[in-house]
Amino acid sequence: MRKHNSSWGLSLRNKLTGASPTQPPPWGEELGSWRVISPPPGRGRGRDSAHLAKILFLFGALTTALPQAAHAVDHNNLDAGRPLDFDDAYSIAYREQAVEFGVNLSRPKTGKTEVGGKVEYLYGFAKNSHLSIDMHPHWASEDDGKRRFDKGDIGIGVFHNFNREHGNTPALALRADVYLPTGRGSEGVDYRLRAIATKQVRQYGRLHLNLDLNGNSRAPQGQRSVTPGVILGYSQPIGYPTRFDRTVLAQVGYRVNPVRGEDGITTVGLGLRQQIGVTSVLDVGVLSDVTGGPSREKWKLTVGYSRQF
Repeated sequence: MRKHNSSWGLSLRNKLTGASPTQPPPWGEELGSWRVISPPPGRGRGRDSAHLAKILFLFGALTTALPQAAHAVDHNNLDAGRPLDFDDAYSIAYREQAVEFGVNLSRPKTGKTEVGGKVEYLYGFAKNSHLSIDMHPHWASEDDGKRRFDKGDIGIGVFHNFNREHGNTPALALRADVYLPTGRGSEGVDYRLRAIATKQVRQYGRLHLNLDLNGNSRAPQGQRSVTPGVILGYSQPIGYPTRFDRTVLAQVGYRVNPVRGEDGITTVGLGLRQQIGVTSVLDVGVLSDVTGGPSREKWKLTVGYSRQF
C-alpha cells in the first residue's frame, strides 16, 4: 500500500514507443521524470509531426504519473493479516487512505470450524506514519457449544517508519496497537508493540523481522498478562521484470502461549498477493500452528481485498 517502482509506467511507455523493457525508446530524450518526444531522425517537423509529438508527450506524462496514483495499494507491500501475520517496515503515503477486508476459516485443534474476519481503515496522517482502526468480527462456538456472532474487539494503532533501507541498514519501523474490550466476554485492554525491520536479499526478495510484545491489562486466571513473539517473513515478486503484479510470501513465527502450562505456538504460512487494478489487491493465504497444545489452530485460510481511495 505504498509507493513502488515505476515499472508499470515504464512498461506502458515502452509499449507506446516499441522499446525493450530495459532500453530507452529509440528516439526522444529524458527531462527529469518527463519524456520529451521528438520526431524520429530523417522525418519532417511539419504540423502533423508536431501534433503527434504533443499527443505522445501527453501519454508519456500520463504513464509517468500512473505509479504515483498506484502507490496506495501495492501487492509487494505488506500489512499484517493481508494475508499472513507480519508487516513490512513501510507506512502508507502522507494523506493517503485505504480500506482492507479479510475473511478467514479456521479449525482449532479441538472444536468446530470457525468463521472470522477483519475490517481495517488506514490513514497517512503524517509523513512515514499512519493510523489504523480495525474490527475483528467472528462467528464461533462458545463454551456452551453454541455458535454465536461476535463483533469482536476494536483496535486502534499507530505505525511509524524511521528510515528507508540503505546499504546494509534495513528499513526500521515501530507499530503500537491497543484493543478495546468491545467483544462478547472480553475483559481488559489488550495491547501489542511491534518492532519491524525489512531488508532486501538477493535481487528482488525481502526479509521481514517482526518482534512482538503482547499484553492484557486484565488477563483471565490461568493466562499470562505478557507474551512475547517473533516472526520471520519473506516476500518476492514473481514474474519480475517482465511483469510486476504478483508477490508470493511465507513466514515462520513463534510466540509464547498465553495459556499457562501449554507449549509455545509455532506458526508457518504461505500466501499470495495479486494486483487486480491500479488501486486494488486480492490476497490469499494459509497458516498452520504446528506446535502449541490444545489451543492451537490446525489451519486457517484467509482471503482478502485492499483498496485505496
